Amino acid sequence: MSTNMRGLNTFITDIRHCSNKEQEEKRVEKELQKIRGKFTSQKGLAGYQKKKYVWKLLYIYILGYEVDFGQQECAFLINSSKFSEKYTGYVATSILVSEKTHDLFTQVASSIRNDLQSVNEINQSLALTMVGTQAPQELVNALHQDVQKLALTESRSTFHVRKKACACLLRMYRKYQDKFQPSQWAQGISQMFESRHPSLGFMTAATSLLVGTCQLNNPSIFEDCTPKLIKLLHKIAIQKDSPGDYNYYATPAPWLQVKILKALSFFSPPPPSTDSHRQLTECLTKIIKKTEVTKSINKNNVDHGILFEAANLVITYNGAVGMELKNDILKLLGIFISVKEPNLRYLGLETMCKFVKLAGDSLEDHLNTIFKSLRDNDISIRKRALDLLYLISSPNTSQRIVEELLSYAENGADLQIKDDLVLKIAILSEKFADNLYWYIDVVVRMINSSGDFVTEDIWFRIIQIIVGFQKEGNQELQKYAATKLFSQLSMPHVHETLICIGAFIISEYSQMLVEQNKEPQKLFDILNKHYTFSTERSRQMLLNAFVKLACKYPELRDQAIMICQIAGEHFDPDIQQRGIEYFSLLMEDDKLLNQIVVKMPPYSELVQQNNPLTKRIYVMVLNPKEQKDPTLLNQARIQASQEIAMAEQRLQSKPEQLQKHLSWLKACPYLNQFQGQIALEGVNIMVPPSPEDNNLKSPSISNVNEIKVLLTSQIGKVVDKPGDLVVQYKSEISGHLGKVSFQFEGASPIQNLSILVSQTNGMLFNILPVKQGDFPQVMMQVLSCDGNMTLPIASVFYEQNGQQKKHEFNLPIYTNKFVQPVDMPYDKFTKFFDDFTNNLSNQNYFKLDSFIRNTAPSNIPMSEVLKKAGGLLSVGLNLKAQPFPSLENLQMIWACGQLMIKPPEQSNILNLPIMVIISSLDQTNEFLRVGIRCGGSGEIAKNYMKLIMLYLG
Repeated sequence: MSTNMRGLNTFITDIRHCSNKEQEEKRVEKELQKIRGKFTSQKGLAGYQKKKYVWKLLYIYILGYEVDFGQQECAFLINSSKFSEKYTGYVATSILVSEKTHDLFTQVASSIRNDLQSVNEINQSLALTMVGTQAPQELVNALHQDVQKLALTESRSTFHVRKKACACLLRMYRKYQDKFQPSQWAQGISQMFESRHPSLGFMTAATSLLVGTCQLNNPSIFEDCTPKLIKLLHKIAIQKDSPGDYNYYATPAPWLQVKILKALSFFSPPPPSTDSHRQLTECLTKIIKKTEVTKSINKNNVDHGILFEAANLVITYNGAVGMELKNDILKLLGIFISVKEPNLRYLGLETMCKFVKLAGDSLEDHLNTIFKSLRDNDISIRKRALDLLYLISSPNTSQRIVEELLSYAENGADLQIKDDLVLKIAILSEKFADNLYWYIDVVVRMINSSGDFVTEDIWFRIIQIIVGFQKEGNQELQKYAATKLFSQLSMPHVHETLICIGAFIISEYSQMLVEQNKEPQKLFDILNKHYTFSTERSRQMLLNAFVKLACKYPELRDQAIMICQIAGEHFDPDIQQRGIEYFSLLMEDDKLLNQIVVKMPPYSELVQQNNPLTKRIYVMVLNPKEQKDPTLLNQARIQASQEIAMAEQRLQSKPEQLQKHLSWLKACPYLNQFQGQIALEGVNIMVPPSPEDNNLKSPSISNVNEIKVLLTSQIGKVVDKPGDLVVQYKSEISGHLGKVSFQFEGASPIQNLSILVSQTNGMLFNILPVKQGDFPQVMMQVLSCDGNMTLPIASVFYEQNGQQKKHEFNLPIYTNKFVQPVDMPYDKFTKFFDDFTNNLSNQNYFKLDSFIRNTAPSNIPMSEVLKKAGGLLSVGLNLKAQPFPSLENLQMIWACGQLMIKPPEQSNILNLPIMVIISSLDQTNEFLRVGIRCGGSGEIAKNYMKLIMLYLG
């Protein structure tokens, strides 16, 4: 800014001399009126005058006042040939012109391009700085090619300009990723690190561009940069070849070293016995073993920054480079988490979280130190310590860690981390509960100390574990839980969550308490004393409990009827509805009551495998805003989510089954025909279900023949037992929503019919009122909420010829019902299919490959078999199926669709891709090759394979 702008100096002096805010506002308003008059005047202003008034507007804006005019004058100063005016225009446009002002950017785009293409280094720098500040869409569209040329082409400009161009290009790419194709930058970025006399400032900008691009794109396209980055790191860290201007407290170019180590973490480690491997090992050894603590805080900060990034690289490479350094890193981390300096403690805990997989049980030696960090004054350190304790838990340490976490919760844990604390206690106590009595004690203590933070999914899970899975539950556990909760509810003041759990368990397993000489009336009184002062949620559970007890013990029925009669007039609609319905139910005879109020059956294995608590951590990770948070909290959650996904993978296909399947594929004589198209390594490879495991044709399905017909159609008989019961079925499902209707027919009239879906299995149902009559009708609304679907089970209760009857049958609603076809070009389909196949680490891709036997008679041509397969995929499984290469020369059917689900905890509908290939083999007509790729869950792929095997295999 020129110092001879007297008017500007006078205005600043006047502002500084204002004695109060009111005087300042008056002076600013007066100046704004003057400037507005000058800009709207018919007389043209000289460049000097425009420049002066624009600087005044900038000063007013910096003071905090709104400036709603003058933006055009700011932008037009960019066109000036005078440096001071052009400089003013660029600075003011960066600050005062909003990105929403589309027209102005369009008008000055050509002037900015001229500056970018000029040989004047200052003009180029001004233009790049302004464009990179906001990266408005109009300028990105107009100038992105010019910026790419400046950044990536060595001969066009100086290192100083290229440095700014790299920063500007990265800003553009982060904001408008669809506009760019980073694969075209690979050669240019690689050449950046080949310069003989590079500027370290330019190298820093180039490394930032490389890191930023790898974070948003597939880093493998830049693998050629690895040896060049290592060579540059060796030159700086070992040879200390760095200009003095880039040394910070005698540490050569520390920020560049950190960026290089960060960039290397995106690529594969260099092969052993190469110069790059030797140089990188030398660099890491020096950084980790020879970093010393000095009296200078600033030097310690930069040295430790490099040290922690080097440790992160060793962890990322999983010992492929410098495995012998693992123990040295662990010793350093043990020292760092015990020092007084909070920053070092935080970084030590942060790095330990990443070190968990590599260190194994070695971190257990530091438990006492981590426990101390859990009670640190700094909330961020407490969060890191909690995350680390969760990650290092093992069968050997779990009880000690859970006990410490419970003690922390009981002694005033910080409210900011109590949600996380309770969730982790619940997960760890279930995961490592060798003694389930201990699990019950833990959850009771947890609820007593932190009941307000025990969410519904946590206490639902507690009930699931007590009830049991698949087979009959553990009766000793149920007895212990009932006794424990009876004792807790005997106290005068109990937390609401404990009342909810106690109401369910005591009423469900009351006979176990009665066997211990506890009177039924005593059980009723224990629950009833909490009813008056409970919340609506607790009262709902208590009403359920009263009805169950009244059903089991007739002497309690009158008391339950009276409570339900009063509840029928409650202001809460849920309690009111329960009260009215339960009152009517209790007035019925014992026979009907006993048919409706039945014992809670064990939960399915699917419920056991899909723990909603671990999925809560996973959902937190998937939140895009949280993924951008650079703190270790989210890095620890990412680590946790990866472990969860791996655990789910192990549940979906046992390791021995997976190894057996992969060995079979590798030995298969037909594999060579599909080289590179079949997934043989990486995560999320699914084992195809065996014919015995295909539950779509399980003997336990009473209506298996009707199910097979209706899985690929919408209308038919779902139950067909003439003389007993016939159920007509019709479905209309689109996207994630649908409705199904039933009509019940019998040899004699059906009366008082009711229906419920006892096992929803990945769906939600809303049953509308039954239309009674000789042929009752009912309609249900159905919503898909989870990719792990199995056939739902419906139970129908009715009267016929004076007899009470019950009938259970499966509903023909499966994964394919919620799938929408997707029309996709063949080249795009193959690209996505191959990406899913060859991505070895992405936890969101699931892959299933197999060869199934062709059951068609030998005289049927393979082309006809594939046409039948295409018809099944299109009509029955709701995919967009297409022939390859043509219908006349048919060799393969490829199909694409998307499964639409809406998880209850999310507001958005998830569209999960499904891709299927069914192809013939060159060598034989005896088998078909089936390949399935999908997102979201491996059960989706397995369900589609079950459907294909049901109709084709």
